[in-house]
This record gives sequence, structure tokens and C-alpha cells, in this order.
Amino acid sequence: MLFSHAVRGLCGILCVGVASIICLALSPEDKARLEQARRTRPQIAERCHYVLLNAEGWSVPRIARRLDRNEHTIRTWLKAYQTAGLQGLQNTPQSGRPATQGQAVSAQLEHLLTQSPSHFGYIEDGWTVDRIRHYLAQHTGNVSDATVRRQLQAGDWVDKRFAQTMPRNAPSPEKKKRGWQKLSPPSAPGKRNDP
Repeated sequence: MLFSHAVRGLCGILCVGVASIICLALSPEDKARLEQARRTRPQIAERCHYVLLNAEGWSVPRIARRLDRNEHTIRTWLKAYQTAGLQGLQNTPQSGRPATQGQAVSAQLEHLLTQSPSHFGYIEDGWTVDRIRHYLAQHTGNVSDATVRRQLQAGDWVDKRFAQTMPRNAPSPEKKKRGWQKLSPPSAPGKRNDP
């Protein structure tokens, strides 16, 4: 493939014919900030690494191969750094409406599952996902089974009927009564949970 000309733009992109190659130049202060962020901010450490490697002369395809990432991902973060600096490497908020229903369900589950359904006027003995969903629909609004299950899992609630298949931090056999129970935190190796 032949390229007719090469011009270094002010923004750090080397334009060669119709292709563009990102080649960032960092000041010693910028490099120090990136190194510091890479050590202290794990959420952007890998992105800082992309920028530092590129500033050392690594091409986007070489960085992608070395770190087993997609070239598009590397280019996206290099361009973000180019336009906004270190701030450009931060996570951007997810698009769409924030998940607020799950937080409300989670708060209700703590109160709900520690008591019998009869306390809330149900005849049945134990809580089921359907019964939980019914209660929540009457008190906080309609929720899906998937939302209830997701919040049960996120809160470490386990149906005692299935506790035998759970890991060693599952409820003990004497605590396996019908209903839901929170998993106990795993004990440290060599320590016993006996009182």
C-alpha cells in the first residue's frame, strides 16, 4: 500500500495518506501523572498503560496484541486521553435510566425475609419469589421475577431448601427451615465458627 504524504498534526495524530496513526507525546509531568494513576487507580490503570505504551512508540496493533485487547478499544482510549487528558480515561456513565428499582427491592427484602409471610397477612408458610413479587407489587410497585431473583442473589439470600448444594458457608442443617436465609461469611482457614 502506498501513501502519498505524511503530516504530523498538532493533536498527536500522524496522518499518512488516508490512514491515521496515533502517536502521543507526553511531557515528563504527564508521564508521572499517568504512572501515578496506574499505580493508585485500578479502574483506569489499564487505560493509562495504553497511553504510556503508545508514548513509548508502540503502535495500536502492537499494544492490542500484547495486551490481548481489540484495536478499536485501544484507539478509543488513546483518543479520549488526547482530547480530555487523564479525565478522559474515567468511566463514562452508562446510557439509559439508572437502575433504581433494584435498590428499593433490596431494602424491602431485608425487612421482608426476616419475618414469616403470616406476619404480613399471607396464609402460606414460606416466602417464594412469586409471593415476594406479589407483596412488593402491593407496596412498592410492580417488579419482575428477574429483579427479585437478582436482588436475592446480590444480598446473599439463599432458599434453605437448596442450602445443601451451597458452599461451606451455607446455613447449617439445624437452620434449614423453610424460607430464605442469608449466607454467613466464610470463616478464616483454621478457625471454627463455633461460639
